[in-house]
Amino acid sequence: MIVRSLLAFAALVSAVACGSANDAPVAPPPELAIRSTDFALLPCSERLLPGKCVIVLAGGKRVMFGAPAGVTLDQSNADLRNLDAVMLLSLRGEDVEGLDELRNAAWRAGRENSLPVAGPSGTGEFAGILNRAYEVSDALIFVEERPAGGFDAALLAVLPGEGQAEATVFDTGDLRVRKFETGTDRATYIVDYAGHNLILSSCGGTPLQELSGGEFRVLDCESEWPLGAPEFVFRDGSSD
Repeated sequence: MIVRSLLAFAALVSAVACGSANDAPVAPPPELAIRSTDFALLPCSERLLPGKCVIVLAGGKRVMFGAPAGVTLDQSNADLRNLDAVMLLSLRGEDVEGLDELRNAAWRAGRENSLPVAGPSGTGEFAGILNRAYEVSDALIFVEERPAGGFDAALLAVLPGEGQAEATVFDTGDLRVRKFETGTDRATYIVDYAGHNLILSSCGGTPLQELSGGEFRVLDCESEWPLGAPEFVFRDGSSD
Protein backbone atom coordinates (compact mmCIF):
# COMPACT_ATOMS: atom_id res chain seq x y z
CA MET A 1 0.00 0.00 0.00
CA ILE A 2 2.77 2.40 0.96
CA VAL A 3 4.74 1.60 -2.21
CA ARG A 4 1.63 2.12 -4.33
CA SER A 5 0.98 5.51 -2.69
CA LEU A 6 4.56 6.63 -3.24
CA LEU A 7 4.40 5.65 -6.89
CA ALA A 8 1.15 7.56 -7.34
CA PHE A 9 2.65 10.65 -5.69
CA ALA A 10 5.77 10.44 -7.89
CA ALA A 11 3.61 10.16 -11.00
CA LEU A 12 1.61 13.24 -9.96
CA VAL A 13 4.74 15.32 -9.36
CA SER A 14 6.17 14.23 -12.71
CA ALA A 15 2.96 15.08 -14.55
CA VAL A 16 2.74 18.54 -13.01
CA ALA A 17 6.39 19.28 -13.79
CA CYS A 18 6.17 18.09 -17.39
CA GLY A 19 2.85 19.74 -18.12
CA SER A 20 3.96 23.25 -17.13
CA ALA A 21 7.64 23.18 -18.07
CA ASN A 22 7.38 25.34 -21.17
CA ASP A 23 4.44 27.57 -20.28
CA ALA A 24 6.01 30.04 -17.85
CA PRO A 25 9.44 31.11 -16.63
CA VAL A 26 10.79 29.27 -13.62
CA ALA A 27 10.52 31.57 -10.61
CA PRO A 28 13.97 32.56 -9.30
CA PRO A 29 14.79 32.20 -5.61
CA PRO A 30 13.63 35.18 -3.49
CA GLU A 31 17.11 36.71 -3.32
CA LEU A 32 17.19 36.85 -7.15
CA ALA A 33 13.61 38.04 -7.71
CA ILE A 34 13.76 40.76 -10.36
CA ARG A 35 11.53 43.83 -10.16
CA SER A 36 10.43 45.72 -13.26
CA THR A 37 12.51 48.67 -12.02
CA ASP A 38 15.74 46.65 -11.69
CA PHE A 39 18.53 46.49 -14.27
CA ALA A 40 19.41 42.81 -14.46
CA LEU A 41 21.36 40.42 -16.66
CA LEU A 42 20.26 36.84 -17.29
CA PRO A 43 22.04 33.98 -19.03
CA CYS A 44 20.31 33.02 -22.29
CA SER A 45 20.69 29.33 -21.51
CA GLU A 46 21.68 26.90 -18.81
CA ARG A 47 24.03 25.22 -21.29
CA LEU A 48 27.14 26.40 -23.11
CA LEU A 49 26.14 27.94 -26.44
CA PRO A 50 28.47 28.36 -29.44
CA GLY A 51 28.31 32.17 -29.22
CA LYS A 52 27.89 34.82 -26.54
CA CYS A 53 24.41 35.78 -25.39
CA VAL A 54 22.84 37.68 -22.51
CA ILE A 55 19.34 38.93 -21.72
CA VAL A 56 18.92 42.44 -20.31
CA LEU A 57 15.88 43.06 -18.11
CA ALA A 58 15.25 46.73 -17.37
CA GLY A 59 12.23 48.98 -17.17
CA GLY A 60 9.92 46.04 -17.73
CA LYS A 61 11.60 45.22 -21.06
CA ARG A 62 13.41 42.07 -22.17
CA VAL A 63 16.22 42.54 -24.73
CA MET A 64 18.51 39.75 -25.93
CA PHE A 65 22.08 40.42 -27.05
CA GLY A 66 23.48 37.71 -29.32
CA ALA A 67 21.56 34.91 -31.03
CA PRO A 68 23.69 31.76 -31.09
CA ALA A 69 22.34 28.34 -32.07
CA GLY A 70 20.31 26.69 -29.33
CA VAL A 71 19.31 29.99 -27.76
CA THR A 72 15.64 28.98 -27.47
CA LEU A 73 16.26 25.65 -25.71
CA ASP A 74 15.95 27.02 -22.17
CA GLN A 75 13.47 29.81 -22.95
CA SER A 76 9.85 29.30 -21.90
CA ASN A 77 6.94 30.27 -24.13
CA ALA A 78 6.39 33.31 -21.93
CA ASP A 79 10.06 34.32 -22.29
CA LEU A 80 9.84 34.08 -26.07
CA ARG A 81 6.45 35.76 -26.31
CA ASN A 82 7.63 38.74 -24.24
CA LEU A 83 10.98 39.32 -25.95
CA ASP A 84 11.11 43.01 -26.91
CA ALA A 85 14.14 43.00 -29.24
CA VAL A 86 17.27 41.15 -30.34
CA MET A 87 20.65 42.88 -30.74
CA LEU A 88 23.13 40.99 -32.93
CA LEU A 89 26.80 41.20 -31.97
CA SER A 90 27.96 40.28 -35.47
CA LEU A 91 26.72 38.48 -38.57
CA ARG A 92 29.10 35.57 -38.04
CA GLY A 93 27.59 32.14 -37.68
CA GLU A 94 28.26 31.78 -33.95
CA ASP A 95 26.34 35.00 -33.26
CA VAL A 96 23.31 34.59 -35.55
CA GLU A 97 22.55 30.90 -36.08
CA GLY A 98 19.80 31.07 -33.46
CA LEU A 99 18.00 34.09 -34.92
CA ASP A 100 15.66 32.02 -37.06
CA GLU A 101 15.03 29.79 -34.02
CA LEU A 102 13.97 32.89 -32.05
CA ARG A 103 11.87 34.18 -34.94
CA ASN A 104 9.90 30.98 -35.36
CA ALA A 105 9.64 29.91 -31.72
CA ALA A 106 8.50 33.35 -30.51
CA TRP A 107 5.78 33.46 -33.17
CA ARG A 108 4.48 30.01 -32.32
CA ALA A 109 4.61 30.91 -28.61
CA GLY A 110 2.03 33.65 -29.24
CA ARG A 111 4.09 36.73 -30.05
CA GLU A 112 1.72 39.48 -31.20
CA ASN A 113 4.09 41.63 -33.29
CA SER A 114 7.12 41.29 -35.55
CA LEU A 115 10.39 40.72 -33.66
CA PRO A 116 12.61 43.85 -33.72
CA VAL A 117 16.28 43.23 -34.59
CA ALA A 118 19.38 45.45 -34.69
CA GLY A 119 22.96 44.66 -35.56
CA PRO A 120 25.97 45.65 -37.66
CA SER A 121 25.69 46.75 -41.27
CA GLY A 122 24.01 44.04 -43.31
CA THR A 123 21.52 43.07 -40.62
CA GLY A 124 18.59 44.34 -42.68
CA GLU A 125 19.56 42.21 -45.67
CA PHE A 126 20.15 39.18 -43.44
CA ALA A 127 16.76 39.55 -41.73
CA GLY A 128 15.09 39.91 -45.12
CA ILE A 129 16.71 36.70 -46.36
CA LEU A 130 15.44 34.81 -43.31
CA ASN A 131 11.93 36.20 -43.74
CA ARG A 132 11.86 35.14 -47.39
CA ALA A 133 13.32 31.71 -46.60
CA TYR A 134 10.42 30.95 -44.27
CA GLU A 135 7.58 32.28 -46.46
CA VAL A 136 6.24 28.82 -47.31
CA SER A 137 6.70 27.51 -43.77
CA ASP A 138 5.01 30.62 -42.34
CA ALA A 139 2.01 30.15 -44.62
CA LEU A 140 1.59 26.50 -43.62
CA ILE A 141 1.94 27.25 -39.90
CA PHE A 142 -0.52 30.12 -40.19
CA VAL A 143 -3.13 27.89 -41.82
CA GLU A 144 -2.59 24.86 -39.60
CA GLU A 145 -1.85 26.42 -36.20
CA ARG A 146 -3.27 29.95 -36.37
CA PRO A 147 -0.65 31.64 -34.13
CA ALA A 148 -2.19 34.31 -31.92
CA GLY A 149 -0.27 37.21 -33.44
CA GLY A 150 -1.33 36.65 -37.03
CA PHE A 151 0.85 36.21 -40.08
CA ASP A 152 2.99 39.37 -39.80
CA ALA A 153 4.07 38.48 -36.25
CA ALA A 154 6.35 35.84 -37.79
CA LEU A 155 8.57 38.48 -39.37
CA LEU A 156 11.84 40.02 -38.25
CA ALA A 157 11.63 43.83 -38.26
CA VAL A 158 14.85 45.86 -38.53
CA LEU A 159 15.26 48.64 -35.96
CA PRO A 160 16.45 52.17 -36.86
CA GLY A 161 20.17 52.76 -37.33
CA GLU A 162 20.88 50.16 -40.00
CA GLY A 163 24.23 50.96 -41.64
CA GLN A 164 25.04 53.84 -39.27
CA ALA A 165 28.30 53.98 -37.32
CA GLU A 166 26.45 55.22 -34.24
CA ALA A 167 22.72 55.11 -33.62
CA THR A 168 20.08 54.76 -30.94
CA VAL A 169 18.39 51.51 -31.92
CA PHE A 170 15.99 51.03 -28.99
CA ASP A 171 14.50 53.73 -26.77
CA THR A 172 11.52 53.47 -24.42
CA GLY A 173 12.23 56.72 -22.58
CA ASP A 174 13.86 55.12 -19.54
CA LEU A 175 15.73 52.33 -21.33
CA ARG A 176 18.01 53.26 -24.23
CA VAL A 177 20.27 51.06 -26.35
CA ARG A 178 22.92 52.65 -28.57
CA LYS A 179 24.86 50.75 -31.24
CA PHE A 180 28.42 51.53 -32.32
CA GLU A 181 30.40 50.35 -35.36
CA THR A 182 33.91 51.43 -36.43
CA GLY A 183 34.40 49.66 -39.73
CA THR A 184 34.42 46.16 -38.26
CA ASP A 185 31.84 43.46 -38.87
CA ARG A 186 30.77 43.64 -35.23
CA ALA A 187 28.56 45.89 -33.15
CA THR A 188 29.11 47.21 -29.64
CA TYR A 189 26.20 48.40 -27.51
CA ILE A 190 25.73 50.78 -24.60
CA VAL A 191 22.61 50.10 -22.55
CA ASP A 192 21.48 53.02 -20.38
CA TYR A 193 18.79 52.60 -17.72
CA ALA A 194 18.08 54.82 -14.71
CA GLY A 195 21.49 56.48 -15.01
CA HIS A 196 23.34 53.16 -15.00
CA ASN A 197 25.30 52.00 -18.03
CA LEU A 198 26.29 48.66 -19.48
CA ILE A 199 28.68 48.05 -22.38
CA LEU A 200 28.24 44.86 -24.38
CA SER A 201 30.91 43.95 -26.91
CA SER A 202 32.19 40.73 -28.43
CA CYS A 203 35.82 40.21 -29.43
CA GLY A 204 36.76 42.57 -32.24
CA GLY A 205 34.09 45.14 -31.39
CA THR A 206 34.55 48.87 -30.97
CA PRO A 207 37.37 49.65 -28.46
CA LEU A 208 35.76 50.74 -25.23
CA GLN A 209 37.91 53.85 -24.81
CA GLU A 210 36.34 55.31 -27.95
CA LEU A 211 32.85 55.31 -26.50
CA SER A 212 32.54 57.43 -23.39
CA GLY A 213 33.87 58.21 -19.95
CA GLY A 214 32.13 57.47 -16.69
CA GLU A 215 31.39 54.29 -14.83
CA PHE A 216 30.21 51.30 -16.81
CA ARG A 217 29.46 47.66 -16.17
CA VAL A 218 31.32 45.93 -18.98
CA LEU A 219 30.74 42.62 -20.73
CA ASP A 220 33.40 42.27 -23.42
CA CYS A 221 36.05 39.95 -24.79
CA GLU A 222 38.08 40.17 -21.59
CA SER A 223 35.23 39.67 -19.12
CA GLU A 224 33.58 36.47 -18.02
CA TRP A 225 30.54 36.16 -20.18
CA PRO A 226 28.27 34.49 -21.14
CA LEU A 227 27.00 34.60 -17.58
CA GLY A 228 26.52 31.55 -15.43
CA ALA A 229 23.91 33.14 -13.17
CA PRO A 230 21.70 36.26 -13.00
CA GLU A 231 23.49 39.49 -12.11
CA PHE A 232 22.32 43.00 -11.26
CA VAL A 233 23.70 46.20 -12.76
CA PHE A 234 21.26 48.14 -10.60
CA ARG A 235 18.75 46.93 -8.04
CA ASP A 236 15.91 49.23 -7.09
CA GLY A 237 15.19 49.17 -3.37
CA SER A 238 11.62 50.37 -3.76
CA SER A 239 8.65 48.07 -4.20
CA ASP A 240 6.66 47.79 -7.45
